[in-house]
Amino acid sequence: MRQFILPSIYWLVAFFLTLPIRRRAKYRRMMLVSEKGNDARDNGYHFFLYVKQKHPEIDAYYIISDDSPDRARLAAYESHLVRYLSFRHCMMFWQAHYLVGTHLRAGHTPLPFALVKYLNRYLHIYRGKKVANIKHGITKNYIGRMVYENTHYDLMVCGAAPEEAYMRDALHYPPTVARYTGFCRFDKLLDFKVKRQILVMPTWRKYLNSGNLKGSKYYRSFEELLCSKRLEEVLERYDIDLVFYPHHRLQPYVEEFKRNGMTKRIIIADLAHYDVQQLLKESALMVTDYSSVLFDFIYMRKPVVFYQFDRDEYWGKHMARGYVDEDAFGPVKNDVDSLIDEMEKYLSSGMRLETQYLAEVERFFPMHDAQNCERVYEALMQC
Repeated sequence: MRQFILPSIYWLVAFFLTLPIRRRAKYRRMMLVSEKGNDARDNGYHFFLYVKQKHPEIDAYYIISDDSPDRARLAAYESHLVRYLSFRHCMMFWQAHYLVGTHLRAGHTPLPFALVKYLNRYLHIYRGKKVANIKHGITKNYIGRMVYENTHYDLMVCGAAPEEAYMRDALHYPPTVARYTGFCRFDKLLDFKVKRQILVMPTWRKYLNSGNLKGSKYYRSFEELLCSKRLEEVLERYDIDLVFYPHHRLQPYVEEFKRNGMTKRIIIADLAHYDVQQLLKESALMVTDYSSVLFDFIYMRKPVVFYQFDRDEYWGKHMARGYVDEDAFGPVKNDVDSLIDEMEKYLSSGMRLETQYLAEVERFFPMHDAQNCERVYEALMQC
């Protein structure tokens, strides 16, 4: 928390310094875009590029830390990069008319979301601004913090048609706020070239940490898969590699999954050296558990297998079940042997998405094009 104390002071000082000037006409065109504050590889990154290239009349800035490995991606817009949690960032928060982010708090403020929620409710800190959450994943489970009463966003982007209905019915977003536009990053998913590669990409567990990870069923289940001699034989026989990419919240423990003697066919991927969207685009088959990243993969009409070895524990301790049944999009397995059986079946049949799953994908994504950024922008301008 110490790293947020000084920025919080900046933020408060900036509030008073900008009071005489924040209503100036030029700030009506100012937009701050962010992801988590230290990255540029998701919907925020793609939306920022779209605005800079297609709508130069908008004075858009991207919030990112100086030491971010992703900063080089934005080198062409260096003058429009703002250091996360800097005094300039805090000043621009109060000046900007548009605040666009991928997370609840995103890079907008140095304050925790719970405090921002109350400041907005009682002090109306977003008054006169347009605040948009353009998301980092499709919401498929009930998350209390995300209800409209807590956020009061002007725009909540939805990546799929059923998500829009869920945001309105379960999380109380008005029809004018929850809008099915598609995700900005989807624009780049239709241009891909597949390699002989399987992507294993599970989500995290909020009850796992450095002290209990190695003794958990989660760790043992993936260790069993990655060290399986049968998996090694299958990868060799079909001349294909496997990339294991832990969720970003478990990335600090990525070294724990590496083992001496593990086949070179298996790559343990870390956040610094591998881009998630690139892995998704180049992989022919995905194995996940409950991760919403599956939707990016099926948007490309590619097959997914679900490895759900801890269903009761996951739904009981991490997340409540939502409106998505994974078996509508792919086969669900709960042990290593049946998982490898399913992987081998796809490998032997050309790794095509079966008709039954394709029909569900088309229902889930009735819009399948590269105009998602455009729809998000138009929805924001209509707020």
